[in-house]
Amino acid sequence: MTEHAGEVEQGLLWKQEHLAPMPIPTGQPASDLMNIIWRKNEVYLDIGSFAMAAGWLTLHCLTVMFAGIAVGIALTGDYWLSLAILGVTGGGVMVPLWYFFIKQWRNPLTPPIRFNRQRREVCITEPDSSYWFVPWERVYAIAPSVTNLGTYGATKHGSLLLWFPLKGQEHETYGPDKKGWVLMVNPGGGISSMAQWECIRSFMEVGPDAVPDSSHAERSSKVEQQGYLGVWWGLFGQLFDELKAKEYGAAFSTLTGLTIFGAPWIVVLLTKKLANLPDLTAPEVVEWSKPLPPAQWAKRSPELERAIAEREAELAAQ
Repeated sequence: MTEHAGEVEQGLLWKQEHLAPMPIPTGQPASDLMNIIWRKNEVYLDIGSFAMAAGWLTLHCLTVMFAGIAVGIALTGDYWLSLAILGVTGGGVMVPLWYFFIKQWRNPLTPPIRFNRQRREVCITEPDSSYWFVPWERVYAIAPSVTNLGTYGATKHGSLLLWFPLKGQEHETYGPDKKGWVLMVNPGGGISSMAQWECIRSFMEVGPDAVPDSSHAERSSKVEQQGYLGVWWGLFGQLFDELKAKEYGAAFSTLTGLTIFGAPWIVVLLTKKLANLPDLTAPEVVEWSKPLPPAQWAKRSPELERAIAEREAELAAQ
């Protein structure tokens, strides 16, 4: 049996909220929390995923921590122990981790998933340039989340998972054991996943104006204008303003971003990585992406029309 939007499954420490099929309003505003919107126009929305910022922040933090420990020991006069710590933590731990991170970072970006609101179809493109089209109402979306219990209490993790039928199976429905093409991003589950999904759903069911524009072009232009040093000066200026306004919590967050997590580096590196986003170039896909006269636009199914009307009435009554 295929679950539909609004249905929830849960256990003791896990929860799974179904957002589609039947992509009805979630009640959350569209918010691109994970910056997955690559392009948006009147016809289609391209989404892609390059989620390596968290890896950078973790490795940078560990590098600063190990270097700080080594420097602290060196200041006590125990230089040999300091060098030994640098050798073990640096050469034995951080160098291999940085090597694999950089190797992964240098891999080409994968083609985006293109949602065509006029045709109400989705184009899935593999890295080998093979592609196929999936009916919009066959897209399956869930927001799984899990609660982990540890020494320091409970932590909740969640994601947004999109499932698409494979090539040749475009009109088949999802099943628990059925293979499909999957995209997963990690906005946090629950409300956050709904807000991220709402970017896609609102584009397809409401229109382009209901969805935020891509932040990649704006960030790239800002870095190009200010340069790398401008990013640093901008964050230092932000820190100064926060201290001047006595916003010490925000100032502490900015300071750790500047020092421990290397935030300016990741801004510049992400900008360079995403400066030239891959496009879909297959002739059939290019033709499929062209605008249609309004009279030729695909329509919602009667079932979805009823489901959306009922959901909108529920939200209006709240």
